[in-house]
Amino acid sequence: MLFTSPHYPLFLAAVFLLYGLSRSGRWPGVIARVALMTLLGDVVFLLLTHDVASLWDPIGGLAFSGLPDATPPALWRLPIGMAVLAAAVLAGVRGAEWLSGPGQRVLAAAILATVVVLGAAVGVLAWAGELAVLTRALAGGGHLAWLAGLGVALGAASTERGRALGRVLILMLVSCVFYHAWAGEQRGAYKYLLALIVFTILLDYYLALAIEAAPTAARRKLLLVVSLVSNLGILAVFKYADFFARDVLRLPVDPLALLLPAGISFHTFQSLSYTIDVYKGHIKATRSITELATFVLFFPQLVAGPIVRASELLPQLGQLPPFDHGRAADGLSRIVIGLFKKIAIADFLATALADRVFKDPSLYSSAEVALGVYAYAFQIYLDFSAYSDIAIGSALLLGFSLPENFRTPYRSASLQEFWRRWHISLSTWLRDYLYVPLGGNRGGSLATYRNLILTMLLGGLWHGASWSFIVWGLLHGGGLAVTRAYQRRAEASGGGGRMMVVCVVVFSAGAAMHLAAREAALWSSVWVDLILAWSYSVPLWAALTAWLAGGDQPAVAGRPMPQAPLVARLLGAAAVLGLFAALRDGASQMWLPLCVAAAALAWIADAAEVGPDQASASRWLGWAVRRGLGVVLVFHYVCLAWIFFRAQTFAGALAILERLAALEFDVPNIIPAIQLALVAAVLGHFYAPRTFAWWRDRFVTAPAVLQGAALAAAAVVLRELAVPHIVPFIYFQF
Repeated sequence: MLFTSPHYPLFLAAVFLLYGLSRSGRWPGVIARVALMTLLGDVVFLLLTHDVASLWDPIGGLAFSGLPDATPPALWRLPIGMAVLAAAVLAGVRGAEWLSGPGQRVLAAAILATVVVLGAAVGVLAWAGELAVLTRALAGGGHLAWLAGLGVALGAASTERGRALGRVLILMLVSCVFYHAWAGEQRGAYKYLLALIVFTILLDYYLALAIEAAPTAARRKLLLVVSLVSNLGILAVFKYADFFARDVLRLPVDPLALLLPAGISFHTFQSLSYTIDVYKGHIKATRSITELATFVLFFPQLVAGPIVRASELLPQLGQLPPFDHGRAADGLSRIVIGLFKKIAIADFLATALADRVFKDPSLYSSAEVALGVYAYAFQIYLDFSAYSDIAIGSALLLGFSLPENFRTPYRSASLQEFWRRWHISLSTWLRDYLYVPLGGNRGGSLATYRNLILTMLLGGLWHGASWSFIVWGLLHGGGLAVTRAYQRRAEASGGGGRMMVVCVVVFSAGAAMHLAAREAALWSSVWVDLILAWSYSVPLWAALTAWLAGGDQPAVAGRPMPQAPLVARLLGAAAVLGLFAALRDGASQMWLPLCVAAAALAWIADAAEVGPDQASASRWLGWAVRRGLGVVLVFHYVCLAWIFFRAQTFAGALAILERLAALEFDVPNIIPAIQLALVAAVLGHFYAPRTFAWWRDRFVTAPAVLQGAALAAAAVVLRELAVPHIVPFIYFQF
């Protein structure tokens, strides 16, 4: 189930109400509450099956049998389903205290036995070609199993001592449905991928307990290795088996062509963070299998991050946060912002320009190919940050805090800053669990550079099993290493001036020798040219970006202008409304002026809120221009790396680079709509921060009626701006 699926808002609303109702189970009205929660649970289940006939309980069976084209469930099923639900609710009520404590071990053992038996049955029947029989049988009784789990959760949630368990169990069940909505659409044994994730969760559950109880350091390390091998082994088989066997080792074997489980890289790293942190003593191993399973399967960030550490989410599951209207409203604003990023801009940039340019760059001029690369740079940022926004917003609706994953990365004036702003959960994971264990910067200069390059190389390989991803990682690792080398030499010599001169000389001499060698035709490989050009250009690039990024933002003093910020922001809002009207009417000559006006008025509002004096404004502008040059240099280096990331083959990347080298500047294919999307992406990324925060605060503090009206208007605009078909999230494939 994708966040951009039309079913997701209904799923999120049902989960929100189901989870909210589980917060209180006191009498009177508990029976009515349980009935309503069962109905909401049926809504969640129907979003998985789309089949009313699959229901067994009379509550949902009768309520939904009147839907158009719905086949009602067989009447004989209803009393059976009601009996299962009632028994499960009673078990939850009476066993809530036991299930919250020692019962977790029993529950873990029962789930493990079920998964092992199911795995054996799937393996045998798949080998015999009879797996469809088991699949049909499980699908027929799936709702009974759902009722049993949901009933226990509802029963536990209706008691004082079991309320926390019931709420966590509800989150675990709906997260399983969320993932299985994708897995159930796959073929054959892939329909059972949820069982594979559950097995790894159980393995880490027992391993973490054993690590904590291990009497010796050697045994603790051995158990950690088992966790690493099991988790990374599953990832390696599904993601890297064909690449290493055929492309690296050149073995004459047929490809396995395994389907990559959704989000396998994310939940693998998330699980590893748990056992590693238990091993290091940063957290205690949880005794609750429901909390650990919910931590790994938590639906907002399950398939595309952010990668949440156990120390960040497990404490929230142990002490469930209270509901807060302000946080919930902030969550809604994050969801809407994410949907605008994804639907209004990222999807259009992909379908209208980026995908076409990378598919056949020979059809486009150099300038159009460059714009296609820029389009992909903003597409991948907007697409992935949109998923993170929706994930964080969905979690906020339920009261949970997930870590930020992006902070306007293309504002970075150095490559180091870029990785502090881009995919923060991955970059910090690689830093803490790979770079630091490798030695970090503790082993001298050469060791530091080696560790940087190796960390980013493995980060590239994490994204995909392809040489082009490795090159992407090497470009970033090499850029970080060269930047760090310049910084160390500059610090040692007491300034960067001498090193800057050296870099200029290296660049000039390297370029001259390169041109002379090309004239003499000493080689014919274009890759030799690219490697040589990188080797003498990057030191100067690193020196310039390190120098331009240096220096703190100057303080700005002045006298605020009381009414000017409000007036400018209202005029900016009017410009946005005018832009939507112009889009509807097809007045393309007004699109760019209105877009630029909206962004400019936001910056005017920010400036008016501070009211800087002339001296402060001059200092800030000087700093901004200097930093802006660094931003341009870093952005283009990142775009160079994106070429390899998106092309995914050396031939595709080379085709892009050859078209760029042709230096053709006509742009007949860049129609006004594409121009607007590119400009909106850039201006939105560099939008005035104070004004953005002001508008978000206005939404969060607005009355519920106004919030609802704003959300309804946003839904209408998104419907009009959406491309004709759903474009999957880019990071869904990782």
